Amino acid sequence: MWNIEQFRKELAEIVNLDSSSEDLQDIAVIGRMLANRLRDEGYLVETFDEDTRIEARTHAEKDFDVMFVGHMDTVFPKGTAAERPYREEGNLAYGPGAADMKAGLVLAIHLAKQLRAVRPELRICLAFNSDEEIGSGRSKSWLQKLARHTRYAFVFEPGRQNNGFVRSRKGGADLEVSFQGIAAHAGVAPEKGANALVEMARWITELTALQDFSAGTSITAGVAAGGTASNVVAERAEVVFDIRFKDSHALEKIREKVSYLKQNPDVNGVKAEPVFKNVIMPMNPSNVTEELMQKMNQAASGLGQSICWIDTGGVSDANHIASLGVPTLCGCGPVGNDMHSSGEYLELDTIEKRLELMYRLIVQL
Repeated sequence: MWNIEQFRKELAEIVNLDSSSEDLQDIAVIGRMLANRLRDEGYLVETFDEDTRIEARTHAEKDFDVMFVGHMDTVFPKGTAAERPYREEGNLAYGPGAADMKAGLVLAIHLAKQLRAVRPELRICLAFNSDEEIGSGRSKSWLQKLARHTRYAFVFEPGRQNNGFVRSRKGGADLEVSFQGIAAHAGVAPEKGANALVEMARWITELTALQDFSAGTSITAGVAAGGTASNVVAERAEVVFDIRFKDSHALEKIREKVSYLKQNPDVNGVKAEPVFKNVIMPMNPSNVTEELMQKMNQAASGLGQSICWIDTGGVSDANHIASLGVPTLCGCGPVGNDMHSSGEYLELDTIEKRLELMYRLIVQL
């Protein structure tokens, strides 16, 4: 039923094409390739942003039964595909984006093709974007608009070790804070200054104190800078925090603390300007999603497979969709590991297993 040799050939073809999130011209090459293929297979296809987003439907109706989501972009800069092209060593396939998530794109297309052959009435939508690795800022609203019209969503990020799927993902946000103080000579008149670095240190200390690892909340000061010289009271400073949370209430507590710190500076004369960016809500399973997971367990058991469910701090497009209440499963692609590194690999023997499992689940749905 599955042509794995053809699958591997198609995978090699797109892995050998650069598709950095920042290089839309390269992504458009892959976008046109996939869009043309889907048109040839009879899909109703629309492309957006100069062929860097693809929406392919089996039916013209506004609503559909299942939505397959994937991203064409990778974290690797232009030239990486030529430096280390697709290669196979035993059961492993290597190359930039081989697992994250070009194999997922190919799997979604092959899966949809077989489902259409046996269930022509099944309404399928494939949605592939070009900016997942940088937060899906250009495509988030589009994905959510589509997701509001589907019964189930499947995101084809790489599967995890031991035949793992992703059950939940933390939410995330960047908090950028800039501080404006008053410069002064540190030896002659330090009392005339207002030290932006001191106020920044207070923010780092007090926000870090809100961390609660047991509850899934982390606040990491990842980048900080300020001042000009050791004998000058620092006039400016900047810090960027990475925030992760399992519960949206945790983010609200952080927002309240930020508001308090801004309104009540410790260093008179220093003003802080905080900005939250790239806010992504968590992916937590609803009751309906839990039921979908049980059906997945049953489908796996029927195939003699054992699966596991993973909770992770990383975000994906599944966060945007699940936050709407849509039953969503992530990590539906073939199993991979060491993503975002030169050693990223795909386990070839999981391709057919995933195709069989996803096919069994959706047919039973």
